[in-house]
This record gives sequence, C-alpha cells and structure tokens, in this order.
Amino acid sequence: MTDRFRARSDDLQPLRVGPIGPHLESFAVLLSQQGYCKGSGWLKVRLVADLSRWLQRRHIALKDLDETWTTAFLNARWKRIECCAGDRATMTLLLRHLRQAKVIATSPPAAVCGDIALIAQDYEEFLLEERSLVRSSADQYLTTARRFLSHCFPNGKVYLARLCAQHVTDFVSYEAANLGHRTVQLAASVLRSLLGFLFQKGRISTNLSSAVPRVASRSLSQLPRYLEKEQVEKVLRGCDRRRKVGKRDYAILLLLARLGLRAGEVVRLTLDDVDWHAGELLVRGKGARVDRLPLLQDVGQALADYLQKGRPECSSRRAFIQCKAPYEGFARAGSVSSLVRAALERVHLCPQNKGAHLLRHSLATGMLRNGASLAQIGQVLRHQLPQTTEIYAKVDLDALRKLALPWLGGGL
Repeated sequence: MTDRFRARSDDLQPLRVGPIGPHLESFAVLLSQQGYCKGSGWLKVRLVADLSRWLQRRHIALKDLDETWTTAFLNARWKRIECCAGDRATMTLLLRHLRQAKVIATSPPAAVCGDIALIAQDYEEFLLEERSLVRSSADQYLTTARRFLSHCFPNGKVYLARLCAQHVTDFVSYEAANLGHRTVQLAASVLRSLLGFLFQKGRISTNLSSAVPRVASRSLSQLPRYLEKEQVEKVLRGCDRRRKVGKRDYAILLLLARLGLRAGEVVRLTLDDVDWHAGELLVRGKGARVDRLPLLQDVGQALADYLQKGRPECSSRRAFIQCKAPYEGFARAGSVSSLVRAALERVHLCPQNKGAHLLRHSLATGMLRNGASLAQIGQVLRHQLPQTTEIYAKVDLDALRKLALPWLGGGL
C-alpha cells in the first residue's frame, strides 16, 4: 500500500525560504488531506518552495502572487527542467489554498468584453438566481444563447432592437440542418427562455418567444432502454466489494438501481444528506428541488460499508470521493455514467445505452411489470410532469394487448 504524504515540521524547515515559506506547512497539510502519496507530495512541496525562492529573488511580494506570476515561474523553470504533468495543477492548488486562507487577493473576475458577453453575463445571473438552474444546465443554456446571438450578429455588435422573428426561424432552421434532433429541441427551449428574458428586462419591445418554431417531440417514438432484473443484479454482483473502489461503485450503483437517482444527484450527495436515525436520504434534484427518499436496507448497508471502510480520509463533505488523489468529489455527472459503463463492461453486457440513466429506466420498467401505476412510478422517479412517465406505458405489453383491436385479416 502506498504511503500517504505526511511532512513533519522539521523536514519542511530547510524549504521555508521566501514569501511562501510561512505557509508551506499548511499547504503540506492540504496535500496530506487530499490523499497524495509520499513521492507526489514532496514533488509538489519542493515545486512551491522553488516558486517561493523565485519570488524572493525578484522581490515580488506574496500579496501580488497570481496566475500571471505562477505562469512566468513555470515558463522560466521549464527552460531549465523538463516539464512535469502536475506542475500547473500544483500552482492552481496553491493559489486556491492561499486565497481561501485570505493570504492573497481573490482572483479578479474575467474581463467581460463585447456585447454578446455582456448579454450572456446578465442571462447567466437570471438562470442561476431567478430560474434556480444548476450550473451544468445553465452552461448548456449559455452555449446555445451565445450561438444564437453570434448567428444573428456575426460581427459581434448586437443591436437587439433589430431582432425579429425571421432571425429566430432562420437560426432554428440552421440548427435543424446541422445538428441532431435532441440538440435542436434544446435550442428551441433555450430560445424561448432567452427571448422571454430579454422581453422581461425591456431589452426588446416584442416577446419573440412565440416565434420559435415547434420542434416535433419524439419522446414516445422509441422504447425506453433498460436492463432485465437479472441483468441489473449481475451488474451489482460485478463489483469487487473486497476493494475500496468496489465498495464505492456498489453503493453508487444501488442508489441508481434501487432509488432511481440521476447521475448529478449522486455527485451532489453529501455526508449531511444521510439521516441515519430517520432512515432517509436528502436528494437535491433538478431546478433546486429537494426530496426525502427512504434509505432502503441494502442501500443503507452498502453506503455505510463504503463510508466506514472504503471512503478515503479527506476534508470534502461529498459522500462519494475519487479513488485517486486529490481526494475530492466527482467533478461532473459524466463521471458516474463512466462508472456505469465500466460496470457493464465487467459483466460483458452491451446495451445500446450505457449511461447512468439506464438503471433509472430499469427501475421504472421493473416497477411497471410488478403492477405499479404510472403515477406511482412518476412519484418514485420524482417527475414534475405526468407526461414524462408516459413512455413507460410502451413496455407494459400485457396492458397494451388488451387495447389492441382485433385483426380483420384472420389468424396471423
């Protein structure tokens, strides 16, 4: 087993040179908390010590340290010493540590230049504060909004007073000709939101959201992708629960398969969200929605096993932590979907859809086959609209047979 980095104060003493010297020990403690091994920890500490000496030689005060100076230091260093893959990450971690300790000033906000950037900044604030969108959804909206404004005003100079319905329909037609159906559907939704925002703020005199063409919905055109119950159990058994990473993966897969959590909900789960006494789990879903779900026995046992025996020691309050340093929570929901894909590959299953939503669909399909109503399924999956659950009616073949009209052609 690799030894975790733990630096003694006496070992750090020769390296405490220059303006960062007094803060070297606290940085070393952070590296230990994040789970770096002995070799990586010392490499990072020595790199910071070299930066401190470099600042001292150039008479640069610690309060002036920022990304400009760390980049200059690395460029000068790499002329003498071969670039190391973790050098930039170390500098980023150091600046974040010093800013959190209020030793150096917080980084100034990036300069906002251009009309499109200014509109996007205001729209971002609206999405996050008034619409309560999560960051990942807001980023998707902003990408489409910038694309629309750039399409309408290619030179970057935006004249919102000139915006008309033709701009809107031209953009949707362009998107439909070049992008997939789901992307075009999203673009149409974003346009209605953006144009409604501009009208609400008085930036345009006519609410052009009604000019956005309707994109045909194909939500019920295909069967939901799912695994049979035996396949779900096979995926769960494929986790090597003797290993720490296996304990973590098993707990995550159970949350997806038994409670129908979304990938982002798993990522956002914290230690404080588990109420062991009440046997409940606090789930932070879409649109700032918060739900309390029952902590099923097998889910609770798997979660407790991971937290007690598999979760690395770290300062993060996230429930699920990366298996390699730095020991932090998953950066994005895609990490959970990657985990599901790896679990499917371990047991040689190759369904058409391999993301985290596959297990959510499998839960709903299994409930339907066991007699649950669509309303009950929607309640478990926490759907806001009943129409979202309607797709599962297509897998209830017994119920559909009762609705089928007799075939007049005879006994085929």
